[in-house]
Amino acid sequence: MMANNLTSPLIPLLALMKGQNQRRFMIISMGATIITIAVFIYLGKYPLTGNSYVHQQNSSRTTVSQQLPKRVFNTFARHYTKNISDCWTDEDYNYWKQGDFYPPGPLHGNIAYMILTGDKHLRSRCDVMMCTFGVTIHPSRLFFVGESSSDSRIPIYDVVAPETPRPVDTTWSHQKVSRGLAMVIDKLNKSADGAEVQWIMVLDDDTFISPPNLVLLVAEYNPQESFMIGQECAGAFCGGAGYVISRGLFERLPPFILSCYRTPVDGYSDQAVPRCITIKTNVRPLDRKEFNSQPPDHFTSRDGLQVRPQGYGRGVTFHYMKPAERYLSLWRLHQAYYRSR
Repeated sequence: MMANNLTSPLIPLLALMKGQNQRRFMIISMGATIITIAVFIYLGKYPLTGNSYVHQQNSSRTTVSQQLPKRVFNTFARHYTKNISDCWTDEDYNYWKQGDFYPPGPLHGNIAYMILTGDKHLRSRCDVMMCTFGVTIHPSRLFFVGESSSDSRIPIYDVVAPETPRPVDTTWSHQKVSRGLAMVIDKLNKSADGAEVQWIMVLDDDTFISPPNLVLLVAEYNPQESFMIGQECAGAFCGGAGYVISRGLFERLPPFILSCYRTPVDGYSDQAVPRCITIKTNVRPLDRKEFNSQPPDHFTSRDGLQVRPQGYGRGVTFHYMKPAERYLSLWRLHQAYYRSR
């Protein structure tokens, strides 16, 4: 009886507090709902685009350009098309060639990208690369090297020797790295702003690439010195992880690079050409965990953890990013991250 008398005055107070908590919870829930709706409206009005950021590649810091491009390319809206090749169209390519997707200004970036491909991948892997990272790159800095001399959507260059049997099979495709490097270096030397380029990035057409992360990585090195940086494997580079070559080194390549071909001991050109460069220049591959010859999920497996026990840091590349939907999904996540910074 005594306990009831003591607690009875608290009952109205407890009821009042319960009612206040319920109202507070409802207010918080409504607030969270409004914020969520606002985010979706924001993303709808300003979608995650292929060029929602453009990084000043000549800076040691990665900053967003204050100048907006003439056109904004909407990767997000094209992600769900039934035909994946609709991600990138002939019209998009024409706008890109005119520089409409790149902010105006004298600087076009200090990294050139060389992508190894073949005719059978133009309307799949190459289209996806263009509607993701490719659209963020200035036209003077992007080179697809293969066996075609022209295409309606891709900046493609035929680099195989004229006497090569057509269609080009896997064996003959290995010449694309050495001949592609020779072509890109020659074009940069003849370009009005080619001296701005301090690095050449070499990668496959199924390799995911993060340009801003690459910018951050190369900023740690002096490009006038000789470097080739990637995922080192047995004195060369792991297949598909890609690698970047400094100006100090690629200026030394023209006298001999065409002689760098795959030999019987080399499994692929990512081994043959770097090994040849090492023999000719005494410059050895530099290993960085940011370059990866497997997709991100591989590094949560037992084998992956043995290769990258400390993780892959601020990832620059991931190989085997196929099918195309997988590449696009990772790009959207990548864009969302950089949009928030």
